[in-house]
Amino acid sequence: MEKYDIVIIGGGPAGVTIAEQIRKENKNISVCILSEEKVLPYYRLRLGYYLQNPIDEKFFLKSSEWYQVNNIKLMLNSKVEECNFKEKFVVSRGQKIEWDYLVIASGSKPYLPEQMRNEKLQNFVFTFRSYEDLLALKKRVAQAGRVVIVGAGLLGLELASALEGKETTIVELSKRILPKQLDEVASFLLEEHIVKKGIKIILDNKIENVEYHQNGLKITLSSGQAIECDLLIFSAGVVPNTEFINSQEDILNSKKGIDVNYKMQTKLPNVYACGDVAYIDGQNPGTWTFALESAKIVAKNILGFEAFYQNNPLPYFLKAFGYEVVSAGDMQNLQNANILEFLDKSSMIYKKFVVKNNKITAYLLLNDTKAHLQLSKFLNSHVDIKLLESFLK
Repeated sequence: MEKYDIVIIGGGPAGVTIAEQIRKENKNISVCILSEEKVLPYYRLRLGYYLQNPIDEKFFLKSSEWYQVNNIKLMLNSKVEECNFKEKFVVSRGQKIEWDYLVIASGSKPYLPEQMRNEKLQNFVFTFRSYEDLLALKKRVAQAGRVVIVGAGLLGLELASALEGKETTIVELSKRILPKQLDEVASFLLEEHIVKKGIKIILDNKIENVEYHQNGLKITLSSGQAIECDLLIFSAGVVPNTEFINSQEDILNSKKGIDVNYKMQTKLPNVYACGDVAYIDGQNPGTWTFALESAKIVAKNILGFEAFYQNNPLPYFLKAFGYEVVSAGDMQNLQNANILEFLDKSSMIYKKFVVKNNKITAYLLLNDTKAHLQLSKFLNSHVDIKLLESFLK
């Protein structure tokens, strides 16, 4: 049986960030990362790019040498099967591994409806969130001419952009694309641009039925519309990876995520959670930024530097179809707000700032994102309106 000071479940950005932060402060604490992936931790946000490009070293968060030099034990292909909180050990590949501190950073997996788990459909229905998904899709995409993507979220749009040249249809449950991140103007502009690229977008619809049909699939939507395709990719929602946790432990919420306080601590002593599995006040932002920030909070608290998550609005980023979008804060609750806007449709540049009580509470930048870094520093802080107006030009 092996023992480590810190065992991290999950080899995503959160897990790697914890190990990196620990090593910056302490060279002696033993750290083990358990990853169920077969390859080194990688940039999930770059999956779309590598769908049409060969995988290179830029795909990975760190080189294999980095883990060796920093004396971090990285165990690949090591899915956690059991987690015993009372006796402080986990089981992976039949091996017991003891810990003093445990960090659950196991991420999430794509939601896939039960009806899509049909064996007859397995060569036609895919998800797109992991390295294994990437490899599987790389093989199939070359043979597919007609693709349907379920979900017009950030990853779904990036995927559609990567598949440019295919006959692609996006099916979205909401009445417009990216309703959480964009306002109606930006949604319309982006949708208009995507459609001009030859991609079809069907809003306010969901899939009711999928069946094998003429060497492909026939999809029936809630509106009654039928679509034929060679490939169906689900990019609509995720589920936390917490199957290894006994539900009787009482740290899982109704969404199967792990409830934590603002120090990223669970109810259990010396057990932390961060990234996609961690829920603060019942919410998980599900962003890359949150994964990194919450991981840094975990590392500081384990090291004895008391730190709290600030719960500031986290930015969303999209690079797709030659567009770049940055959105931060609440774009929906605009009552009693002062709105500053700029639109140049000829160059497809749109900017919007939301100010309440002389504080900037949200901003949106479409196709001109240079001001993002400065604006992010002012978010939820008092700001000079004249300064904001200078960013609109």
